[in-house]
Amino acid sequence: MRGRYGRLFTTLAILGSIVPAMGQYLTGIVNSNYGGTQSIYRHPSEVVDSRYRVYINLAATDLYASNNYVRWVAPFPLVRYLTGQVPAQYRTERGRSLGRTGYLKEQLNDRDKRLTLGGEVRGPSALVTINDRFGVAFTTRARTGISYRRTSEETARLMLYGTQIAELQRVLNEGQHGMANINGYAELAATFGAVIFDNDDRFLKAGLTIKREIGFYNAHIRVDDGTHQIIRDPNAIGFQALNVRKFDGVYGYTNQTAFQRARLSPGWLFGKQSAGGGWGFDLGITYEYRPDFRRYTYREQGEVRRDPTKNKYLYRISASLVDIGGIRFRNPEMVNLYQVSVTNKIISNTTFIGVKTPDEINERVVNSLGLPLMNRATSYRSGLPTALNISADYQFKDQLYVGFLLTQSLVSPNAVAMITPSMLAVVPRWESRWAEVSMPIALQDNYTMPTIGLALRLGPVFAGTDHLGGIANIGNPRGANFYAGATIPLFRRGPKNPNDCYFPPQEGGYWKRFGRRR
Repeated sequence: MRGRYGRLFTTLAILGSIVPAMGQYLTGIVNSNYGGTQSIYRHPSEVVDSRYRVYINLAATDLYASNNYVRWVAPFPLVRYLTGQVPAQYRTERGRSLGRTGYLKEQLNDRDKRLTLGGEVRGPSALVTINDRFGVAFTTRARTGISYRRTSEETARLMLYGTQIAELQRVLNEGQHGMANINGYAELAATFGAVIFDNDDRFLKAGLTIKREIGFYNAHIRVDDGTHQIIRDPNAIGFQALNVRKFDGVYGYTNQTAFQRARLSPGWLFGKQSAGGGWGFDLGITYEYRPDFRRYTYREQGEVRRDPTKNKYLYRISASLVDIGGIRFRNPEMVNLYQVSVTNKIISNTTFIGVKTPDEINERVVNSLGLPLMNRATSYRSGLPTALNISADYQFKDQLYVGFLLTQSLVSPNAVAMITPSMLAVVPRWESRWAEVSMPIALQDNYTMPTIGLALRLGPVFAGTDHLGGIANIGNPRGANFYAGATIPLFRRGPKNPNDCYFPPQEGGYWKRFGRRR
């Protein structure tokens, strides 16, 4: 057990300690007026009144995680550990449990522990401005996530250290609980946005995204009431085993066939070749206050228009509900779900010897717990990481902005679902058409982890992190993340002769001037 699950959960805990709360925020990019498709993942209303005529996302990626359990205290960054570039004097420890090398410092406070780890790849996508009132986008991405939450401290320590730590042995741990999820799915989405009204200094737009979700892997375990104890391994002298004295909960998973069959075909996207599928929705609105609207109003070919190349607001407020929906895993060939109520089961040092695939791990867990095949169900639902996003943006002066971002997770800790930890951020930035710099200052991981980040956009590429301390290994971080992307930006054109055609200040309002002969 130490050789398999010990190192597995240790690695997950380590990654969670260093890679912080949800790079899927892309905090330094999403509030930009030049965010393109990156912004509509947060607010679908940003698809309309864009600075782009066409914005093509070639590829973008981000990695993220968070935890409230351990900090990285090694004398070198986590990135060097993950890439195998550990300094020579520490290489003898490379294969050992990370918790036992001294690279981690636990935070023991008798509180439940949580971890969120994952990443996503945003594939070929396009935003298209139809006209001044409408915009559309088509996006693709693959998302993965590993999390445990509301997990008893004693169980979290077992996951980190395994069974071979003396101080954890012979201790009876009662009343244990927790929820762990592994999720992976692909997404195809279409977004439509429209201007609701443009009434001089007041402007409102809305957007809706419809998403097809295809699940390619899920595994989850929920412990409602558990008791465990580390004992001497009855089958291996000198080793320890885990005595599961009580386990009431749920254990579910999909076979690895679900991942192996993943392909862009109608049968997999909409038919029965995948393990499961479902639908998701994002919806949101954006309000802008534009006290200097006359500066951006002109007549072209007899039509009154706003200059599409300029940001017109003094302040902007956006709100959206994202990732509403879920995936129904219901392919009987691939889906397994067990209601668990067992006592006195042994997971020994030899239980997982020789396993090479996820299916073999799941099979041995089922056998070790003695779960009868007749109790196997073949359908369950996995939810999307539903969240409420609220953003504000204030134009301090030309090209200088201060943004405010709030993400509030709406997923229950016990849900079979991917999760987005709650977050609050202030993001000062300088932006122009071809370049941008921002420095997000945030409280991540459910408002418990202060971070400072940096993001850069230069022409068609961008890169950033929401946690400079984690990247540079400053201050014993418990977070770090990184995101980057490459795009093709095609901007909208402005008025041909704006100096001659802007309306002068006058009374009467926009609609009265619209019908006025010049």
